[in-house]
Amino acid sequence: MKVPFSTDRVSSDSVLIACSSHEERCACTLHHIAEWHPRCVVLFHYTDNNPQRELRHAQLVASIKAAGLPSHDLRYTKSRPAASLRKAIPVLRDTFERFPSASIVLDISVMTRQHFLMLCQWITDAGYWDRLVIVYSEPFQYDVSTYMPLSFGLRSVEQIPGLAPCADLSRPIHLVLFLGYEGDRAMAMYDHIQPSRTTLIIPDPPYQQSWAGLTERFNADLIALVGSDCVRHVEPIDPDVVVQRLEDIVGGLDSRSGWATILVPLGTKPQALGAFLYSRAWSDQAAIIYASPLRYNHRFYSRGLGNTWIIKDAEQ
Repeated sequence: MKVPFSTDRVSSDSVLIACSSHEERCACTLHHIAEWHPRCVVLFHYTDNNPQRELRHAQLVASIKAAGLPSHDLRYTKSRPAASLRKAIPVLRDTFERFPSASIVLDISVMTRQHFLMLCQWITDAGYWDRLVIVYSEPFQYDVSTYMPLSFGLRSVEQIPGLAPCADLSRPIHLVLFLGYEGDRAMAMYDHIQPSRTTLIIPDPPYQQSWAGLTERFNADLIALVGSDCVRHVEPIDPDVVVQRLEDIVGGLDSRSGWATILVPLGTKPQALGAFLYSRAWSDQAAIIYASPLRYNHRFYSRGLGNTWIIKDAEQ
């Protein structure tokens, strides 16, 4: 699903889950709360040192108070994702049960992939999936004209807590690597997993036409290593299209593969959601592996607000 976000498409009988960030797009849904007026706002607040994020967080809190909305401020430590989510779950469950008819609007624009995928898994397990609406805002621009990557190094490689475990390794490994602007991180994942088969997925078309070729430029060494015949171009925003392409690349949802499939979502967040939807629906579930960088390149990250989309709607 991929439809433009507007307040006409979301009910005021809803709970908004958002996250503060140094990126301007953290405010994409909160810009509309005065006219939309959801029942409650849950605002995740990352704990790593980032003065620009703290400034934006204070602005978001002020806008929520100005709109007169009840809210919860939930601290989240990136280095302790499972423990952080466990602490948040009682507040989330209480909020969802207090407003039992409300849709749950989750803005994943600035959440880490690990964070929002764990949230999606818990929401599924807790029985709230049919109430879930997922919103995503593109950045207007990445400051990558000098070809500086968006992160540096590789801190750890791990299965995302709560998601499917790695498949039986008596089978050869098929690595499906969604690429972004972090070539060293992608190469490190390839070296760590040592797959027998590799598929590289490039977001196409890019958010901005001027970005065409950037993903290939950042990942030129890896593409040269595995071969250009392993590259596939996949729509970057619509997770349902990603599911369809994964069925073509990996196998149908009712099939069993001769490979142990590992998905690494370093591309767009909607593509990561597509990988999650595919894995949860596939009878031979693929593992989704997260690669934590040593540090993010905040100086050359994103600026401005691009298009905002609803990429999953409530099913009730």
